[in-house]
Amino acid sequence: MKKIIFLAGLGFLLFSCNSDGSTASNGNSKTSTSNKDLNCKLLETFKEDYSALLTKEEITSVYAVDVENAKHELRSGSYGEHLFYWPSDRPEFTIEVSGMKMNVPDKNAIGLKNFSYSSSDSDMKSFTDRFNMAYKELSEEELDKISKNLAKQSEKIKSTGEDMMKIRGKRSWEFVDGLGTSSWYKWNEKYGGELVVLAGKAQFTIIIKISADPKENRDLARELAEKVIAKC
Repeated sequence: MKKIIFLAGLGFLLFSCNSDGSTASNGNSKTSTSNKDLNCKLLETFKEDYSALLTKEEITSVYAVDVENAKHELRSGSYGEHLFYWPSDRPEFTIEVSGMKMNVPDKNAIGLKNFSYSSSDSDMKSFTDRFNMAYKELSEEELDKISKNLAKQSEKIKSTGEDMMKIRGKRSWEFVDGLGTSSWYKWNEKYGGELVVLAGKAQFTIIIKISADPKENRDLARELAEKVIAKC
């Protein structure tokens, strides 16, 4: 738990603010062209019940999951999840763990994870800008400010921050217009799609892999996200 809190705090340091505490922005701030003024405080009541935040019935209405024979993961809290996993007809893929390679099944997956609601009193534009900083392509100016921020930190924070920036540089997120306050999607051939959604000051992530087609998965993830947003 301490490690999670440390990484969350470091992520805020890297991707939220400049060294003077203001929100970094290069003019590329993204805001959905619809629903941008959502007030989703009602979603906070679902933090301890992910099965109600995105129900089994809502999931199966979007995609015909054989829920009786799928593996079901349900956990509450900020790092909770409501996910279904089941075998696919896709071939296994290879992963490397501690220098050892192994083949793992390419399972189907669908559901939601990592719901949170912020009680921050910051204005919605600043809140949205901070959210987008974690996913949008950073400008040279923003990268320079992050580098200067890290230079002022302890060696532990600096080293961990630099590692986080290397990981972030390998990720490619696509802005999804017209969904919530702001939304971003990424696709990984091995692990599938992730759709991160900001709805007011509520945040959640849709997880999906039901085929090898990134667009098909993105479109289904969007349908699932809309069912959560409808509870606002």
